[in-house]
Amino acid sequence: MLTQDNHPNTRSCHSTHIPKKSIGTHYNLGRKEFYGSLLAVFLFVFTMSCSAGPLQPEDQQRTEQPKDKKPFVFTNTVLTLTFDDGDADNYEIRQDLLRNDIHATFYMVSSFIGKSGYMSETQLRTLYDDGNEIGGHSLDHINLNGLHGEDLNHEICQDRTNLISYGFEVVSFAYPFGSMTDEAKKTVEDCGYETARIVSGGPETLPVLDRYALRPMPYIVDDTRLPKMFRYIRQTEVDGGGWVIFTFHHVCDDCDYYSVSPNIFSDFTNWLGEQQKNGLVILTIQDVMKKPIP
Repeated sequence: MLTQDNHPNTRSCHSTHIPKKSIGTHYNLGRKEFYGSLLAVFLFVFTMSCSAGPLQPEDQQRTEQPKDKKPFVFTNTVLTLTFDDGDADNYEIRQDLLRNDIHATFYMVSSFIGKSGYMSETQLRTLYDDGNEIGGHSLDHINLNGLHGEDLNHEICQDRTNLISYGFEVVSFAYPFGSMTDEAKKTVEDCGYETARIVSGGPETLPVLDRYALRPMPYIVDDTRLPKMFRYIRQTEVDGGGWVIFTFHHVCDDCDYYSVSPNIFSDFTNWLGEQQKNGLVILTIQDVMKKPIP
């Protein structure tokens, strides 16, 4: 039988004959003992290398080291948080705003004030005294598309008159359901409002394209998550800056499609508080128009 040692076409890496070696006494080192010694050496080296951990290229080790993330710096982006209708749960976010030094704009339907499910005059006064803005959102929250003349004037102007009677400075308006028409725009201006917000098309430019058609981001609804809210703001800065206007309604858990979870809103405002340190400017609608940022 041919083996690796005596096969004619096989070249061995060792001699077919292992000579005798003398270490004090004579002994014969057979083939089995020789391979056993090699195996022992191999196992020793393998064990030592495993105990030291896997060997990796130096550049791979550097990649796995923690990196210091540079903050996202804002240089030309303004943010405004707006709330429509005056829902009672809006008052619950007061501490989130105070904790993060944020002022928002609350668009009020004046005939709803003090009714079940809506904020009271006292609550509105507290928010106003905190530095938040109170704006108008029509007298009865009806679609303005079907109104004309005196009916349209009453719906818009009487709402502002009512809010002013509470002692608020009222210069900002939001069209209910985004129902903007040329006649409604003219009436808003004639009633003494300085701006009016629609419901989509943002981010707005600075300077604004049309002060009576301010363009916000899409509604914040119950399936809007934090990453999307962050992205609206960051992407505006990446694209050169502008005015990001958010529109909120209810602040609650699963109470309405047009809602945001209190926990999500709290996390969002905490994040905004940090971003102000990185240059993000957060103002009410009124304050942006008073101090436009180029």
